[in-house]
Amino acid sequence: MLRALPLLLLALLPACGRTTQEAAPVATTTPIVSPAPPLVVRYRVEDRSTGTPGFARTVQEVLTDTRGWQRAGFALVRDDAAPYLVVLAEAAEVDTLCLPYDTVGTYSCQNGPVVALNADRWRTATPQWTGDLATYHQMLVNHEVGHLLGQHHPASGRAGESQCPVPGRPALVMSQQSTELDGLPAEPLAAARGGLPGG
Repeated sequence: MLRALPLLLLALLPACGRTTQEAAPVATTTPIVSPAPPLVVRYRVEDRSTGTPGFARTVQEVLTDTRGWQRAGFALVRDDAAPYLVVLAEAAEVDTLCLPYDTVGTYSCQNGPVVALNADRWRTATPQWTGDLATYHQMLVNHEVGHLLGQHHPASGRAGESQCPVPGRPALVMSQQSTELDGLPAEPLAAARGGLPGG
C-alpha cells in the first residue's frame, strides 16, 4: 500500500504538459500471490508381515487424506522407485531397521529414509490408545511419516510430563500417543485442529 500511495497522489495532480485536469490511469487491482506449491515427497510401501491385509492401501489413503499432511504443505506420492520406504514388519525386523534406536520389540520408528511400523502394533494398537484400530493406523502412519518430514515430538514431552497441550483436547499427532495419551482424546490426523506442534 505504501508504494501505491505516491502513484495515487500523482494521479490526482494534473499531468505534465497538459492543459486539462485529466488524471493519469491508476492500477486498481492487487497482484494475486499464489501459495507455495506443496513439497512433493515420494515413498514406496512394503508389507513384510503376515495377517495384515490392506496395509499398502491404508498407507496411501492416510497419506493422501486432505485433512493430513497436505494441509501442512506436503504432497505424499506413492512411487515404487521412491527413495523413502514405509514398511510394515514383524517386531524383530523393526528392531533391526530402527537401530540404533531401541524399539524393544514393541514400537515403530523413522530411521533415515525408512519408516518401520511394528506389525504387532498394527494388529492390536496399544493399551494406552483411546481410539479404535482404524484411527490407530492413521495416527501411526501420520506420526512416523511426520518424523520423515522433519517433525518432532512436542517440547512438553519430557519424562513424566504429558505431551497433550491442553487437558481434554485431542493430542498432537506428533505426541507419543502409543504410550502417553493419559486418557485424553486421540488425534490420528496430521494437521487437524492444530494437530502439529505449534499448530
